[in-house]
Amino acid sequence: MKTPKVGVVIPIYYGRTYLRSTLESVFRQTYAGPILVIGIEDGTPPDEACRDICDAFPMQYVAESQNRGVMACRRAGAECLSEVDYLAFLDQDDIWHPHFLVEMVRQLEDDPSLVFAVSNARLTDQGQGQRLYTDRIPSLCLDDLKVANQIVSPSQVLMRMSRWQEVPWSGTLYGGADDWLLWLSMLSGGHSARYVPEVLLEYRVHAKGAHNDRDRMVHSERKVVDEWFLRLGFSRWDQRRFYGRVAFDGLVEGLRDHQWGLVVQSLGQGIRDPWALWGAFRFRARHKAQGLV
Repeated sequence: MKTPKVGVVIPIYYGRTYLRSTLESVFRQTYAGPILVIGIEDGTPPDEACRDICDAFPMQYVAESQNRGVMACRRAGAECLSEVDYLAFLDQDDIWHPHFLVEMVRQLEDDPSLVFAVSNARLTDQGQGQRLYTDRIPSLCLDDLKVANQIVSPSQVLMRMSRWQEVPWSGTLYGGADDWLLWLSMLSGGHSARYVPEVLLEYRVHAKGAHNDRDRMVHSERKVVDEWFLRLGFSRWDQRRFYGRVAFDGLVEGLRDHQWGLVVQSLGQGIRDPWALWGAFRFRARHKAQGLV
């Protein structure tokens, strides 16, 4: 029986601080099958580029002359690895545990109906950290993911290459929520995914991390909802549910942190569509009762 081939794409942008340890984690994998790795330098100036680091490992390195964004790099790398069975997008500042690929490939091999698997992770900051998912776990049901993305990083995910190649990528992408759009696209049409509770990733938390730019993330998510939901066959109600959830979370956060401007803004949005706000309340209540994120 043929051992599945895994492709790993690592976008690189000013990555010298973390990249070496990230690559070491890839080449420490206990997975016995072929692992093809490509690093895409996303327009980093030559004096900050990471060719010398990548040259120390048995991998392919491509330098882009202009900065095109992380998802553009992932797409370019995936095209170079089109013959693999499984595909992973590892961020330049994250670290896989040695048996990440063994466990994730096993999940997908055991259940051909799955299009991707998602591992638990540890949030690390200067050597200290906690589990990403503790008392609650992510829901990978498409209907729930339309309301709120519950996968923090693509580094947690191993996907089936054949499904990635079916994703309709024509159109504009928006940095920040492109990975959310990817999960929605892969699950559309009745496909499924699986959560793996074992911690298999060290997710570095630092000031330059994408998730620290909350305004950019919210703006990107709204672009996905406005410009992609209907194209993916989702409904107007799906769009309303998302905005109801944003309003509900804004109310909760604003009241908790005494951010009265956020409270007023969220309340106004909720008044404009009270049914969506009520739907968001039920969504959060159900997730809390079921132990979901």
